[in-house]
Amino acid sequence: MAYTPLGEGRLRGHRTLTEIARRHNATPTQIMLAWVMRTQNVIAIPKASSAAHVEENAGSLDVSLTEEDLQEIDKAFPAPKHKIPLAGW
Repeated sequence: MAYTPLGEGRLRGHRTLTEIARRHNATPTQIMLAWVMRTQNVIAIPKASSAAHVEENAGSLDVSLTEEDLQEIDKAFPAPKHKIPLAGW
């Protein structure tokens, strides 16, 4: 399960995500959710404060990220090399 899969909104303006979103005619939010949901048996519980947000989140199911997209995301957001506490804990 992805905890705060959208980085609490802080990542929506990231250049890599906005470029990938442009290529897919999607939003950065949809790209982030498609990335989280690309693996079987993983779920995401994104916050949605309006019907429009729910619709945007659902649109991520129509995004198929390419291998190139995944490599760009991995390069922009490398896995941490040590444990990192959750924000606010």
